[in-house]
Amino acid sequence: MNIVVEMGRPKQHYSDKYGAWSKNLRFHITKGQEPTEADALTDLGDVNMGDPKSLVDFVAWGRETYPAKRTMLIIWNHGQGWRLPPPGHPKAATGQLAGGFRYVSSDDDTGDKLYNRAIQDSLTELLAGQRLDIIAFDACLMAMVETAYALRGVARVMVGSEELEPGQGWDYGRWLKPLIDAKGALTAEQLSCQLVRAMADQYGDLVETTLSAVALDRLPDLATSISKFATTALPFITPMHIGAFRTARHNCTNYGSGYGLQSIDLAHYLEELVKVAPDPTVASAANETLAVLRTAILDHHASKSRQGSYGSNGLAIYYPESASAKAGDRDGSGYDVGNQLYPVEFVQTQQWVAFLWAYWLLVP
Repeated sequence: MNIVVEMGRPKQHYSDKYGAWSKNLRFHITKGQEPTEADALTDLGDVNMGDPKSLVDFVAWGRETYPAKRTMLIIWNHGQGWRLPPPGHPKAATGQLAGGFRYVSSDDDTGDKLYNRAIQDSLTELLAGQRLDIIAFDACLMAMVETAYALRGVARVMVGSEELEPGQGWDYGRWLKPLIDAKGALTAEQLSCQLVRAMADQYGDLVETTLSAVALDRLPDLATSISKFATTALPFITPMHIGAFRTARHNCTNYGSGYGLQSIDLAHYLEELVKVAPDPTVASAANETLAVLRTAILDHHASKSRQGSYGSNGLAIYYPESASAKAGDRDGSGYDVGNQLYPVEFVQTQQWVAFLWAYWLLVP
């Protein structure tokens, strides 16, 4: 079993611990090792961590140099999603405020970032029909339908958080020890659930945390079910019935609450809508989607403060509560019809976008 890490430190970093180096180093992790230049396996110099070519180079190198029966890729740290972190946010010091379904891994020196579409396209080309066992995000807000759908051909399981992550991220020892004790003999599903349990054990209810393990093989069926729900609901997005949809949405709290983010827990929204559905066909379609969604969630954790109106059942989805909330999202263009800037495949091919736009027309 091999653990390899590519670690980049920007020109202006926040600590000189382990030496004041500012570049990219690759490490093959051994017991008691520290991230010093002397312990590095390879000195890469300056590498743009927001360039998909860098990601592909690392994955290709890792698979060729350390071939394995099972492979997990973790994208760690800067997950900025759509915007810079607000002052005072726990991850403001590192720029580590992720957002929704647009991008992750922001490079401090260049300002570039890995859009989800770039991750999807570059890894799909590299893997050429093969898949990683797990793709995981030690970053904020990546457990979204849009992200999981994009990566369904890249990995078998995705691990990510619906909510913002604490600044210190994961305690890797908590889930690596069971893997080492098992001599690597854990399936992707088993290891992904270990990651979720490790997050629960690390933070408990003391910090606002979520983490989910998602079976990506279920995403095609989930996307189809969401589209069926949207198509069923569309005829009822009318002045007479819009109140039901507004009520259901109002009963769902945004993740990253207070920071202008626009994702909510999909299961919680559907559960709320079933209570007030304007027609039995809408309730039935919502329940059908809930059933498929639950088969996709292998395991999930949510601290008590991220239950209740948050729901936190495993996967979030983009859903601004009003047209003005959508207009105020400076990167909401990802849900504009015809957007060509790193287009989101879920938006391009599924009917959720039509449902949202019909809703926004009646909810200014």
